[in-house]
Amino acid sequence: MSTLPRLPELQLVAVDPQLAGMEGARMSYMQAGTGPETVLLLHGIGSNCCGWRYMFEALSDRYRVVAWNAPGYYLSDNFASTDPTNWQYADALLALMDALGIAAAHVAGSSFGSMVGASFAARHPTRVRCLALLGASRGQKWLPAEERARRLAMRDATAREGAVAMAEKRWQVLLGPNPDAMAIALTKDVLMATHPRGLMQSARASDTTDVCEFAARIAAPTLVITGACDQVNPPAVGQAIAAAIPGCRMEMPEGVGHLPKLEAPALTARLLREHFAL
Repeated sequence: MSTLPRLPELQLVAVDPQLAGMEGARMSYMQAGTGPETVLLLHGIGSNCCGWRYMFEALSDRYRVVAWNAPGYYLSDNFASTDPTNWQYADALLALMDALGIAAAHVAGSSFGSMVGASFAARHPTRVRCLALLGASRGQKWLPAEERARRLAMRDATAREGAVAMAEKRWQVLLGPNPDAMAIALTKDVLMATHPRGLMQSARASDTTDVCEFAARIAAPTLVITGACDQVNPPAVGQAIAAAIPGCRMEMPEGVGHLPKLEAPALTARLLREHFAL
């Protein structure tokens, strides 16, 4: 993947706001491909659908590829609650699937999106064919109270500084030790599009979630991809999640940080295609 793929057009759809728990009915997404099976892509806490740029091209020859913008992100209306739970994100995803006529899908989530994907698979098991968790997040509930408070305060300070400052400061933590210029530029771009309110709603949901508490309920074949150099959710976090999900398999690519979809897109695409073909 030496050239930069073009992004699909941004699309809007009306979802059931009561099911989604949103202030309004508008949700945005990008879509590529018309395959008989669907892949749903779920972004991280400081990202959006554009972060899946390489995966649209890599998967759309075989699948209908849909990348959502969660409530509070990139023209999707906000949640009505200031403190949504992980289950509300799962229900918002269900509302999008219903609006787009998707009965069941392969689900791939990155970081916070992996937490949403795991929650969705546990809450709505018949709607998930296979599950992939990239830069897998367990949530923050399992951490000591002092560390949880520190992380929430860090997110709040980031939100107050604004997305431009976040883009300049945060990308170094997200990428591995030797990122190329394109990975840096793409990471900064998606960070800069993050809205403070959506960021904090996601942070509060993460604060009250521990994926390992409900991981045993996940029945879909599951793959965890955690970069060996991930500073955000280190390999030990991915290993704990993989151990808690029945039959889960884990891949740990060397030299890769928190964003394998941007740092190692060819490898990530291969692993996803193989997993979804099970």
